[in-house]
Amino acid sequence: MPWRQWLRSGTVIVTLLTLVALLATLRGIESDLARRVDGALVVDGQGWATAEVSGRVVTVMGTAPTVLAQRLAQESAQRVWGVAEAIDGTGLIPLERPYSWRATRGQTELRIGGFAPSEEARRSILAAAALRLPDVALIDEMKLARGQPSGFLVLVDYTFRRLAELSEGTVTLTDTRLSVDGTAADEAAYAEIQTALAGPLPSEATLTGLRILPPHADSFRWEARYDGKAVTIDGFAPSEPARAEIAAAARQALPGATLADTTRLASGAPVGFTSAAAFALYQLAYLTSGSVVIDNGTLAVKGTARSVDAYEAAIAEIEARRDRRLSGVLIDSADILPASVDPYVWRAERNGDSATVTGYVPSEAARDEITRALAARLPGVRIENRMRVAEGDPRMDWIGALKFAIEQLSRLAKGSVSLSGPSYEITGEAASAAAYTALVERLKTTLPASMTLRRQSIAPAAIAPFVFSAAQSGDTLLLGGYVPTDETAQAIVAAARPKFGNVTIEMRLLLAGGAPDGFVTAVTAGLQALSRLEGGTFDLTDRKLTLTGAVHGASGRASIESALAEALPEGFEPTLSLTEVEDGPMMSAEECQTALRGEAAKGRIDFGDNDDRLQLDAFGLLDRIAAVARRCPGATIEVGGHTDSGGGRSRNQALSERRAQAVVDYLVAAGVRPERLAAVGYGESRPIASNSNAAGRIQNRRIEFNVVGQ
Repeated sequence: MPWRQWLRSGTVIVTLLTLVALLATLRGIESDLARRVDGALVVDGQGWATAEVSGRVVTVMGTAPTVLAQRLAQESAQRVWGVAEAIDGTGLIPLERPYSWRATRGQTELRIGGFAPSEEARRSILAAAALRLPDVALIDEMKLARGQPSGFLVLVDYTFRRLAELSEGTVTLTDTRLSVDGTAADEAAYAEIQTALAGPLPSEATLTGLRILPPHADSFRWEARYDGKAVTIDGFAPSEPARAEIAAAARQALPGATLADTTRLASGAPVGFTSAAAFALYQLAYLTSGSVVIDNGTLAVKGTARSVDAYEAAIAEIEARRDRRLSGVLIDSADILPASVDPYVWRAERNGDSATVTGYVPSEAARDEITRALAARLPGVRIENRMRVAEGDPRMDWIGALKFAIEQLSRLAKGSVSLSGPSYEITGEAASAAAYTALVERLKTTLPASMTLRRQSIAPAAIAPFVFSAAQSGDTLLLGGYVPTDETAQAIVAAARPKFGNVTIEMRLLLAGGAPDGFVTAVTAGLQALSRLEGGTFDLTDRKLTLTGAVHGASGRASIESALAEALPEGFEPTLSLTEVEDGPMMSAEECQTALRGEAAKGRIDFGDNDDRLQLDAFGLLDRIAAVARRCPGATIEVGGHTDSGGGRSRNQALSERRAQAVVDYLVAAGVRPERLAAVGYGESRPIASNSNAAGRIQNRRIEFNVVGQ
């Protein structure tokens, strides 16, 4: 390589090295200058600013708290030796109007927000907070802003002193307007903060908002006790006005009762505490003695009611509010004992699809249980429930007794069941024939729950149409349909027995209500007519009577028709469908005697007491005897009358003759030729049994039929 090239290359290298050395020297000069300017700014009170140096030109950077601070910082930098020129590169922190600041204290932290006029002020604020409230963590949420009022830091320190007296709360500064909201740390602090805030504030500040709660109660409990003469209130009250309002409510609810109020002030009361306490005191007015307690957010009432009305009023008021809070207090329990009553009664009355229930049960739970039993036993029935809760229920299974009564009521279409102590009554109309039977049979047994049956009056269920029937077939009389009572059935059988003689009476009767007036009379008339027929039937549907069968001779038809029309009560309509039965073939004397004795043995021919008037019951038997006699054209039939020994011989003789003649007259009217009949009276001369007893005398009073000639 030529030497000239070597020379040029060396020159370049030397030049580059020189430039590097110069740049390094310049960097050192700029760093030194920047350090000296920053130091001067701090010394001159402008620590917020910093210097950026380029050569000997200094640019002052940062956010100035004021315009004056901007100018002072630039002048401070310009005075530093070595600075050729100082340029202002700063900005201003924003201006806030109004100027707000706040601090909120919790259990473990202090949160500071709003504005601080400078970083230096921020540090001062945090230092004051740490001094006044050393046990909480500081959370700085402040932003820089100018526009702070005069004495701002003094006011801030004052607020920290107030926060130190609170367990939790917030202080707010808006310019020089102060607002404090919180809960005192203890009763002493509560008094101190009230006193401090009542006096003059620093820096001519004004108090624009104040809400200081008493110290917080972890368990806010309030209680009022009443013994009938005095009421004692203890526990906590949220404020003096609240305490005074509650005391006034006590005096109004319980006039005349002495009042002792030992409550202490505390915060932590549920929302609406004062109105809930007043409501509770008014419940005491319904009690002879008791207590009301508000424990945090629940209310409990306990005691004994003054009366049944007072018990119901208290329960009604409590239940009306149970499903909704008293602003913030929930009714937790109402343990109220009902008043005692005597007599202890209960009654349920039913009328078709509606029922009314009155009387007493021992508790609300019992009332609910009986209400459910009513709904279960009476589905679809509209129930008006007037049951009341009261003490004094008898020493028995009262609920079991009521359930039994309700079960019986369910079998009534209308009627009532009632209890007065253990004494039980039931009246009404059964819902059906089966229900009637079940009711009657159950009442024949021992009643449950120590009940005693005082009265029963149960009618069978009403039936429409009300039907009754009787049919004679051979030696059997079948009775069917409905009768209103067992006594009616017995009366019908008693009426049928002498009319039909020794036949078997088969009853297929059911009990039912709805029988028409005159039912028994109409049935008796129908049976009388039926007894004179061969194989007939008799049906009664409400007031319409139908008679079907065969009669012995034309005279028998007319007699039956007229007798039935006369015997039926007014309003009954008879319809007869009668045919005449043939008498049958003629008989010999022996056959005639056998037939006469056979028919006579099937019944009795009775007369009125001591007279010769034939009883209607004998007409059917005489009709059949007449039919036999008409088949004996060649026989002479003696109709013999007999009496017992009572009344004298001559009298009995005459009476027997008249009775025999009365039978002959009937047979003649029934178509028997009179010349073939002979009336003979034997008086008491031919007894067939002893006259010393009633049964024997009845046997001796008789009519006998004998064939005495051909």
